[in-house]
Amino acid sequence: MRAVLIIIFILLIAILVPPYWFGMKAEDEYNNLIQTVSEFENLEIVSKSYKRGWLSSLSETTYSLKDEDIESLQIIEKDTIYHGPIPVGLLSKGKFMLKPVMAIIETQAQIKTEAKEEYSEFANTLPTIDLQTTLSLNGYGTSEVSIPSVERKLNDGKEMKWSGLDGLINFTPELYTVYSVINSGNLEIEDDTFRVKIAGIDIESNLDYPILNYKNPLGDLDVKIAEFSSEGKDGDKLNKLTLTNLEFAGSTNQKGDLLNHTQSLGFETLTVGGNSYGPGIYELQMRNIDKSAFEEIQIALDQNQNNDESTVNDMITAEMIKVLPGLFKNAPEIELTKLFIKTGEGEIIGHAAISVSGDSIDNPELAANPIFLLAALSAEIKLSVSKPLMDNLLKDYKIEEITDEKKTNNEVLPTDKELQVLANTRAQSEIQEMLDQGIFVIKDGSYEIEAVYGLGQIKVNGKAININSFLDL
Repeated sequence: MRAVLIIIFILLIAILVPPYWFGMKAEDEYNNLIQTVSEFENLEIVSKSYKRGWLSSLSETTYSLKDEDIESLQIIEKDTIYHGPIPVGLLSKGKFMLKPVMAIIETQAQIKTEAKEEYSEFANTLPTIDLQTTLSLNGYGTSEVSIPSVERKLNDGKEMKWSGLDGLINFTPELYTVYSVINSGNLEIEDDTFRVKIAGIDIESNLDYPILNYKNPLGDLDVKIAEFSSEGKDGDKLNKLTLTNLEFAGSTNQKGDLLNHTQSLGFETLTVGGNSYGPGIYELQMRNIDKSAFEEIQIALDQNQNNDESTVNDMITAEMIKVLPGLFKNAPEIELTKLFIKTGEGEIIGHAAISVSGDSIDNPELAANPIFLLAALSAEIKLSVSKPLMDNLLKDYKIEEITDEKKTNNEVLPTDKELQVLANTRAQSEIQEMLDQGIFVIKDGSYEIEAVYGLGQIKVNGKAININSFLDL
């Protein structure tokens, strides 16, 4: 009997003593984690409390956003930390885990604000965010995120329905690498005159944050929205917009001291009023961006964001001149590798590229001289727009131009039919002028332009053109 009691006593010590030691370690890891999260998400810790127990601890932390454009938005986080290596405290929740861990953290977070901004009511109606985070012994972690569905009446008479979201976040120590998958269902806000719907939001990212301020992450980001639609009544007129299968993909990598970035944005269909577009896509690449110079520009922007506009412009200009030699020395390039939009009236197809050679700009004084900047710059653009589409786009612009002129001069607006004729006449006159000057050429039923710039000279469709006359168009 005595041997049995000794064995039980030893087992109790083996089970109950380690959680106390792990509780101290978990507190250190927890404090490091919330500090890192606050820096990662650009948050300020307003208050924090921590009560350590034997098997579990309780903590409450209040964050505020470090964004002056968003007034007094706070996140209140309440955590229960179950100590490892075997989180015995979970037994009180009817759970048990045999795998050794540093801690299991159950989190409930709420967003609150007393601001009177438009976003305030929506923020205050969001349900509690639930997270369960597993901190491994090696400092790695996994968080399961969920927000329950919500259906509420807003103060302005609108009704909000949201099916909630769920997600998974894996992270390394100090959030150096963060992989996340977030899935959200339908969000609808409507009343008798207005309705907006967003359906099927999927976000996946795999990002590295190699510097402490968590800017310029490296890696991949993919965002998909199955449908966005809005309807609103303007008197007797119904304004409607629908967008389907929108996808944004971005990727950033670093080679040596240079950043390279690619991004694309595509959609299947876009309907605005009675006009339909799609599919459409653009692809953009930025290459050979000097990392140090790029970060210097960001630091200057951050440091001057609270100054008045004229002061900011002067300081940013001075900072830009200082970093331009470093930014240009590796011949950065920006290229619109693909532009394609299909419409009911034809297609828009385009390509553009800009590059800079920094060989001749080796000091700020030269970088401040526009002549040297123009000499270092080269660019090209190719654009093709179907004739019916171009005619109608320019006619619509001329309708707005004529209407504004009439209102400015307090003149009576022409009838819709007269306005259409006047706008079409102006549009065709302007198009003909560009055709006569060789700015546009007509090929296979489309207006085309191919322009090249280098060494201060512009060639359009193979012909040198006077820059001043080109800018006066």
